[in-house]
Amino acid sequence: MDANVSLIDLTPDDIRKLPAHLRKKIAANFSSIDDNPGAWFIVGNASDELAQLIERTIELLQPVAARRRAQLTDANIEKMLEVFLSGAPRAPIETDLDIDNARLRAEYLQETRLLTAAQVRAASGLSPRNRSEPASRWKREGRLFAVRRSLTDLYPAFQFVDGIPHPAVRKILAALPPDMTGWQIAMWFASGNGWLGGGEPQERLSDPDGVIAAARKLAEPAIG
Repeated sequence: MDANVSLIDLTPDDIRKLPAHLRKKIAANFSSIDDNPGAWFIVGNASDELAQLIERTIELLQPVAARRRAQLTDANIEKMLEVFLSGAPRAPIETDLDIDNARLRAEYLQETRLLTAAQVRAASGLSPRNRSEPASRWKREGRLFAVRRSLTDLYPAFQFVDGIPHPAVRKILAALPPDMTGWQIAMWFASGNGWLGGGEPQERLSDPDGVIAAARKLAEPAIG
């Protein structure tokens, strides 16, 4: 590290002893600092220019770290999915949330009819050169979604009618929050929805307006 840069590692006890105004700043960005203060460092430098560079670097690293955490979580769930589907004893390293997600995914895979890209291709009657099409193209166009399993896209069969995407699916997907993953979308479609009288969205494609309205409710910001 540059000799002009000072770094102090703060322990949880150090954080609890910080002045109230500093703790207030921390609490504004991170909840439950008393129970889970996390790891904190104070980085200082006499040069304003270098201090601004450090601050900017940290800002750029935050989304990278968030994406990495998401990747690790998904990888963790994928490993547990293998455990649930194989019936092998569960490894003791996963979190409760990961375990719940893996169990839900395992149940979904076992109970839902899913199509590979090859099966979609065969049902469509089309014969593009790329064997992943037309499924991959329809996915890119937002006409359907897929769940990821062992690096392979699987397409829930309810989305198709006569070998092509149901016309309502595209409108429904467009109404859902844009940051939802394929697995989150799948679980939404397969879960009872209060806006649909407890029915599952995937069973109500004959009422596209109702499902679209329910999707928009999910995208609305929470109030209160």
